[in-house]
Amino acid sequence: MSKPPAVPLSLEQKLEILARCGLRLEAPFTVQELLTSWERADFEEPGFDLVLAGLGMTEERPPWRNHCVNAWHFDAECIYDHGDYCRIAERMKAMAQGSLPIENIRDHVDVVGRSAWLALAFHGAETRIDCAVNGDWLDTSLVAHLAGLLARADPSKIFLTTEGLGQDSIIVCVTTAQFEEMKRVGIDFRPLASNTP
Repeated sequence: MSKPPAVPLSLEQKLEILARCGLRLEAPFTVQELLTSWERADFEEPGFDLVLAGLGMTEERPPWRNHCVNAWHFDAECIYDHGDYCRIAERMKAMAQGSLPIENIRDHVDVVGRSAWLALAFHGAETRIDCAVNGDWLDTSLVAHLAGLLARADPSKIFLTTEGLGQDSIIVCVTTAQFEEMKRVGIDFRPLASNTP
């Protein structure tokens, strides 16, 4: 016997479900902000992918604030110069909302010279992460290292991703209980592989 077709969810209903999973529009943003990027009918297609992309992006004008503090629509082709790895570390720190205690963040990026690293202090201990250079592609081991630091600092929170850090993915930081709610309602995320230093 076939299952009856799923009842389509409105954009507002999808946002309510995602809010239960810890992902919500930050003030002052509303549904109208999302509708400046895509049509309502696009958001209301089956699945949550486009709504998650909308939550993970910034507003489309200065000052480029994030729609959701703990969701990031991420493009892995983003490493061009000094500061690029710092921006990634700072964004992941912000997403963890106080649970990723990294300080004194600095980097070196020389794509032509094929050298890159990120240095930081974690609980006061200095560490340097050497990054492979592959054109403008992020070295995903750096993100895995930061996920490992979060696991050490606050095991109740976790970084998740939609596509295993392909070029275009969504990264979120939620509690383990919120991750369980995502699984219960059928939102497909997987833990970001972590390198525990």
